[in-house]
Amino acid sequence: MTRILQSDKLDNCVARWREAGLTVIGPVKNESSSSYAAVEKAAEFDFSLIMPDRSIKELFFPQTEPMLHYTIKKQRIDTSDFTPPPEKRIIFGARPCDASGLAIDDPLFGWDYKDNFWFQRRDTTVIVTIACTKADDFCMCTSLKLAPDSTKGSDVLLRPLQNNKGWQVEELTDRGRDAFNEIADLLQDGSGPAAPTAVVAEKFNLDACVAWLQNPENFESTFWREISMRCIGCASCTFLCPTCHCFDFQDEGDTYSGIRRKNWDSCSFALFTMHTSGHNPRATQSARWRQRIMHKFNYFPGKFNVNSCSGCGRCSRQCPVDMGITETLQAISTLPS
Repeated sequence: MTRILQSDKLDNCVARWREAGLTVIGPVKNESSSSYAAVEKAAEFDFSLIMPDRSIKELFFPQTEPMLHYTIKKQRIDTSDFTPPPEKRIIFGARPCDASGLAIDDPLFGWDYKDNFWFQRRDTTVIVTIACTKADDFCMCTSLKLAPDSTKGSDVLLRPLQNNKGWQVEELTDRGRDAFNEIADLLQDGSGPAAPTAVVAEKFNLDACVAWLQNPENFESTFWREISMRCIGCASCTFLCPTCHCFDFQDEGDTYSGIRRKNWDSCSFALFTMHTSGHNPRATQSARWRQRIMHKFNYFPGKFNVNSCSGCGRCSRQCPVDMGITETLQAISTLPS
């Protein structure tokens, strides 16, 4: 028998989780934007969003974060490390594409060096996703061989009931089961039918795109200049992307002491690859757009056997000049490899 979480019990769930010491986070909307943020009551959630404007990524990989404090003395340099606060969290109502983004980036942050900042947050956060029952023209999860009810990266998947009064509960990991044991008495056995998941049409042939990108003869193709002419290099696409992970280190302070920070960066910026000599190996926007596409669908899968894209569509949805990954891959999939 499937367990059901009725929507009128959600406020009690939030209170129970908060009493257990968890910060409860979910999709919220303000006057100008939407994001995942901490809530105190269920009424603060906004489940009407197809997805928040900002992705789940910044909860695990903040836009800016102190790494260490340093003090320069006569004979030595003293340093002290910063560590993320030991906060236990539950993210309720994440979209499957956002949870998939975390799973895609896990091997990167645990590759040749284990990023404890990333994994401490991953290990102390429960991800509860809600299967999508609606989508827009920018959604493309199926093109990436995922789905509106993908379980990748999730600890618990909720399927909305057809009567819109709750969710079927699918516990996927021990971490998810532990979190829902806290509210076990608020769940009920039931067999109410789940609403159908959203229909997301495939936008491009991923295999054809990958084959074209892997052909070294296409690296200098005039296609890159033609497809990227509208790009203004604003990095909106990379900053909103659930999987983009480029960062830079900056020292803030004076001659004697300061803080070293990790800040988001982007391959869309001209300064990203600028050498001290003044030479820039990716001096044009077309070269930078090529790098973005090549990295996501050629270099990253070559290293980690997974594409660095979860199909959320934010890159196209939020682009100020109305372009994005979807348009590029649609064009590539029609080219001879």
